[in-house]
Amino acid sequence: MDTLAAIQALGRPIATFSDGLEAQRVELKGFLMRNLYRHYRVMRMAEKANRIMSDLFDAYMAEPAQLPPHVVARCNEDETLARVIADYIAGMTDRFALDEHKKLFDPHERV
Repeated sequence: MDTLAAIQALGRPIATFSDGLEAQRVELKGFLMRNLYRHYRVMRMAEKANRIMSDLFDAYMAEPAQLPPHVVARCNEDETLARVIADYIAGMTDRFALDEHKKLFDPHERV
């Protein structure tokens, strides 16, 4: 195998785990899926984060005046409001997003 085309023509990986290690990898992957990635507390936090992100996006779309002026100023023919809002939210830290969500949705939180 001296060319990329020859390697691609094989149709299978040329570097793989041994059978024993592959079995261990599959077992570990299953364990992590059951006990970490799909743990109910992780799933709750992920769903909560999704709700917060959706709430922020919907609130900004409904009333763009809630966004800082420099963010709204990015809207033009090339960048739609939705894209600008998505980029703004993507750049938020977890703490900032949580604080922003409180400011927009908690009536007792100071703006």
